[in-house]
Amino acid sequence: MQSEVKPMRIINHKTVRKGIGLIALLMPWAVLWLSGYSWSEMSSISVSYWTDSRDIFVGCLIAVAFALASYNGTGTCRRDTEFWLSKAAGVFALLVALFPTICSFEDKVKCTDAPNWIMHISFNHPQYIHYTAAILFFICLILLMSFFSLRAKYKEKHLRSRLYFVISLLMLFGIPTVYIIGELTSLYESTFWAELVGLTLFGIGWLKAGWYKTEPKAYLPKGATLVDIVEVNPKNKNNPTEVVIEVGVEYFFKAEGCWKDWFLECGPHGWGPNWNPLNYNNRIEWKPLFLLCGNIGKNWNDEDRTFCIGDRNTWALPSGLNDLNPEERKLYLFANDWKTRYGNNYVLEPKEGGPLKVEIYRLQSNEE
Repeated sequence: MQSEVKPMRIINHKTVRKGIGLIALLMPWAVLWLSGYSWSEMSSISVSYWTDSRDIFVGCLIAVAFALASYNGTGTCRRDTEFWLSKAAGVFALLVALFPTICSFEDKVKCTDAPNWIMHISFNHPQYIHYTAAILFFICLILLMSFFSLRAKYKEKHLRSRLYFVISLLMLFGIPTVYIIGELTSLYESTFWAELVGLTLFGIGWLKAGWYKTEPKAYLPKGATLVDIVEVNPKNKNNPTEVVIEVGVEYFFKAEGCWKDWFLECGPHGWGPNWNPLNYNNRIEWKPLFLLCGNIGKNWNDEDRTFCIGDRNTWALPSGLNDLNPEERKLYLFANDWKTRYGNNYVLEPKEGGPLKVEIYRLQSNEE
């Protein structure tokens, strides 16, 4: 009897990540080796555009640009924050490749002009587009790494989360530090080594992001009894459930689906890291926008009665709220957002990944 052959995916997101990481790690050394110049003569990696390694430099960046453009973030929702960041990073990488920096080899080789269409678009100053795109490119890479850290934390992969977080911090502070030290001391070409540090850290992070083993989601906790399934409308400041929280009982929440904040689609973990300055005005301060949260009672301004859920969480009523009457212990769900900005929140259709549904389970207590 012939066994069923499962169709193979041509390429998956982890392969894309590995490819991007390898290019980021190898490209600086490849262009340096093929350029015919030593590292002390290269004012930047980008200046290889004017050397024999021009094709390698431009080709690698274009490959990275299209790989980033093909990366769609978590894949859970159609257009989440990572989706837009990866697309923006791809555009900036393409601009860095096509619009050259200033040639610094005038005394050794003849620097030919960039193609006419490049000079025309840039008003004969392509370096300005190059510099701007390079800075924005690295900003996007730092933000993407911070999202990797956040997602690993949600999966309770704390070691991997810390690694991504450290890499994002090293990129954020290491790149300007290396540049400033180089400018102040003249010990090395500051731009070259700042770019090298940034690309190396970026490459390590994306290689790691493509090499971990995907694990299946955990099953329900033992003794879990389904008590309600709720579709959460992000426009509502209080989405009622049929659950009245019992004193001394733990509850398990499991959420799936997507919803939309203005133009950003996301899952129950919301979008953006905790340190996002926009989180200051959120209903639960310094927690991500559109994070799925719960509220005890309908008084939604009482911060002591709110708690975070995400895509799964186990929670019990704090002892300080044990004296509430049953009506005050009724459970409501909501999207964490600015208290005055619920009007631009939207439910998504099934074809768009929505709506966001929450399963609520009551866990068996030790006394039972």
